[in-house]
Amino acid sequence: MIPLLTSDQMRALDAHAIDEIGIPGIVLMENAARSVVDAIEERAGDVEFLSVAVLCGPGNNGGDGFAIARQLHLRGADVDVFLLGDEAALKDDALTNYLLLKALDLQPMPWEAEDGITLDDYDVIVDALFGTGASRAPEDVYLDAIRSINDSNGMVVAVDVPSGMDASTGRIAGEAVLADVTVTFQCGKCGLLLPPGRDYAGDLIVAPISIPEREDILAEAPFALPEDEDVLALLPLRPREAHKGVFGNLLVIAGSRGLSGAARLSGLAALRTGVGLVKIATPESIRSEVAAFRAELMTIGLPETPAGTIASSAIEVLKPHLEWADAVALGPGLGTDKETARFVAALLKETERPLVVDADGLNLIAQHNLQDSVPAGTILTPHPGEFDRLTGKKHEDFFARAEAARSLASEREIVVVLKGAPTICFDPPGLGVINPTGNPGLATAGTGDVLTGMIAGFLAQGLDPHSAAWVGAYLHGRAADIAADELSEAALVAADVIATLPEAFASLEHGDEDEGEDSHSCSCGRTA
Repeated sequence: MIPLLTSDQMRALDAHAIDEIGIPGIVLMENAARSVVDAIEERAGDVEFLSVAVLCGPGNNGGDGFAIARQLHLRGADVDVFLLGDEAALKDDALTNYLLLKALDLQPMPWEAEDGITLDDYDVIVDALFGTGASRAPEDVYLDAIRSINDSNGMVVAVDVPSGMDASTGRIAGEAVLADVTVTFQCGKCGLLLPPGRDYAGDLIVAPISIPEREDILAEAPFALPEDEDVLALLPLRPREAHKGVFGNLLVIAGSRGLSGAARLSGLAALRTGVGLVKIATPESIRSEVAAFRAELMTIGLPETPAGTIASSAIEVLKPHLEWADAVALGPGLGTDKETARFVAALLKETERPLVVDADGLNLIAQHNLQDSVPAGTILTPHPGEFDRLTGKKHEDFFARAEAARSLASEREIVVVLKGAPTICFDPPGLGVINPTGNPGLATAGTGDVLTGMIAGFLAQGLDPHSAAWVGAYLHGRAADIAADELSEAALVAADVIATLPEAFASLEHGDEDEGEDSHSCSCGRTA
């Protein structure tokens, strides 16, 4: 996985390279500049034919900008450099690169807001104003420059992070650069993958610049980004002599009158993950609907309430099936009847099997204060509204909710799958795995039921709860991406995600033959 660091952690990694290993900072700055120039050339073509504006602040990010400008100039580009801030404030490596520019007769120009400078005539605009440490709202000439960048017509390339974005949280205090491409150095930064920051980053490139790793720092990364190879390493092997009993037994407790589709989607999605056997326990009155859906699904009819939800007495019927199961999924389409809540309370105390709880299962836990009854190791899969109900608090923004999910996972020793854009899976030690797959087509009825079945399917096959959660989310999103390519995001429905799961698995096995070995890339999706 790609570790995602906070700005403080990245500074510690820089300091280790420079102060303890002895790598000159100017070398790292030169490597960083080269990675940005390479990215520009890859996307915009031969730099000899480009006009480029490089906007530099007075710190090390500006020093990167000076080095970028020099390298572009030496490759034949038509480069203008703008300095924001006082020349006297430049020091160390940034000052060295500034003086090198002047030695090449490439004189940086001051940026004055009252001059009404426009960037419309440039093919490429390089944002080297702020570094990873900036968190305040930009003001004065910096705000004017950011607005000019965003009003320009050229390709905007952000150096390390878009200026105005908090690299640790993704928060935007005022206004920030809307980049087409962000080249970040050595490690991903948390804010580049968290909203709203990720919407400002554009296409993200993580470029190595020869900073040695420090395992103690990387181990403390609060977030990580998985890749195909990480998923492949966890998928259960399927030996030739295997039989269905080898790949796990899953019990899905779901559905109520009028909501049998949730149970059906969860069960079929689980089968598509490779689990051996799936039983769906559902109210007796809709059992035939579920059984007729797919011949591969076994069904259990349960006692029900007058409203057609699962009755509290169903726990006695389920006891032998709980013994049979390797994992249990609870919640899709259950309804919120008070008697069903008593059933859920009894189940939480009764089962010793790994458990996934979603949808109405979460709502019943929240409504009837059953949080203390949730067993350790359970996977909860709330969307933002469900999460706020579980915690009894409305969170102010994405980052605040994510940090609350991390705390909940640690305090309860559970896994929390905070669904959204992006979905993040937190484990009890506190690591949040950010899912890089998926698209807005998933914002449709039933896709959460599909995810529940997939996570439970991997859980029944023996993956640990955290791995089952993020592997399920990754493949769920990959299948949705394939479906959206074939059908369009607007036309996507939950059944399409299940239908494209075989292609999602196959895409992992074949990999991406075009991806280079020297950097990691992902699309963060720029929005205006």
